[in-house]
Amino acid sequence: MKIKLVPALVSAGIAALAGYGFYAANASEDQKWLMLGIATGTFLILLVGGFGIKYADRGDSNITVLSVLFTIAAIIVNVIATCLSFHFAPYIIASGIIVLLYIGITNAIAKAL
Repeated sequence: MKIKLVPALVSAGIAALAGYGFYAANASEDQKWLMLGIATGTFLILLVGGFGIKYADRGDSNITVLSVLFTIAAIIVNVIATCLSFHFAPYIIASGIIVLLYIGITNAIAKAL
């Protein structure tokens, strides 16, 4: 497993911008900071894990596709939390489940490679 520096930095930048975007889209001050932290962390794990790490010589495309699918799911969760009535617990639980499922499936795929 090797880190691809440029894709990892680009992915980290995209994660930071996505987190800031959800921060700026929220009206509540309490919600803003939580959304910034959780969204940035979620997107950082999903994007760097999918695009910034080379797991093996072959088979990285499976993990990249998985990363894209889970990133779309994270975007949906964040948009729903932004547009609807915000509650801390469901947002944290949904984001946590997305990240933990991604890590578990990615680990299984990486071991199979």
